[in-house]
Amino acid sequence: MIDRLQRRWNEFWFAPGSATTLGTCRLLFFGALFIWQLPHDFSPWGAFAHTFWMPIPLFEKLDWRPLDPVLLTVLQSVWKGSLLLSAIGWFTRPAMLVAFALGTYLIGLPHNFGQTQHFDALVVFASMALALSRAGDAMSVDALAHAVSTGRRLATGDDGEYTWPIRFVWVTMGLIFCAAGISKLRHSGLEWIFSNNFALLLLRQQYHLSDGEPLTRWAVFVARHDWLAQGLAAALVAIEALFPLAVISRYARYILVPAGVCLLIGVRVLMGPTFEPFLIGCVFWVPWKEVAFADRARVDRARVSQQATVKAPVAEAAAWQRIH
Repeated sequence: MIDRLQRRWNEFWFAPGSATTLGTCRLLFFGALFIWQLPHDFSPWGAFAHTFWMPIPLFEKLDWRPLDPVLLTVLQSVWKGSLLLSAIGWFTRPAMLVAFALGTYLIGLPHNFGQTQHFDALVVFASMALALSRAGDAMSVDALAHAVSTGRRLATGDDGEYTWPIRFVWVTMGLIFCAAGISKLRHSGLEWIFSNNFALLLLRQQYHLSDGEPLTRWAVFVARHDWLAQGLAAALVAIEALFPLAVISRYARYILVPAGVCLLIGVRVLMGPTFEPFLIGCVFWVPWKEVAFADRARVDRARVSQQATVKAPVAEAAAWQRIH
């Protein structure tokens, strides 16, 4: 029993994976993160009075404090440059390490002034996993330069080292979603769903209380219909609480991951909170090698089938000649 559990555990984390898939995840993740963070300016956080400084445990333990606005400007420039280098895969490993280290500080900095957000923690964990992985072995300038200089083909083989970073992000997203769903049920029970709670939340968000404005006024329409508001609330809690099933079941993945994307988009449209980092994290759920080379795989299967069809009559004729 223990041996089987250990084998299943190792298969989950280190089953042979594709360098192309991990490299594509790296490219899309850091590329989208670079585009998302490009207009953001962290330097004003260094100008707040120390009276407002209420460090979260990580900053308190490491004794990190807000830097001068000028230094923050330099720091964020270096960070955004490292995101771009990580995306294109140039000096990939050092760039990803810098992106993780500086991103942990800069992304965490706004959380130390009395309001802790929960929409960007995934970025830090995903950056850490990629920084410790071999995500630059494919889909990168470094891999292309190495192939040209050595005359070898680009890395396309499968290896367990290309699997665990993706699975790490899966587990992290599953835990974050599940924690949100369980928290709703733990503190409010089914009343969170079968009451006017969600309708009131939708109306409340129309009064400019969130980090982002709702993209539409549809929430007002939803709030006026109890059956619709409660139905959406039930769907939201179900998707969040059941999301860990996507980690262990392929069939649940086909349902829950698209449902999670729709949930995040729906929250942005109806309520305003910006969950772009979670949408960026969804790139890890796509089997990019199968998507990118699906047509080639079909062509190869058709070629093999055609060759078998052609060879069969030839083999039969040769056998007939040997017999006679």
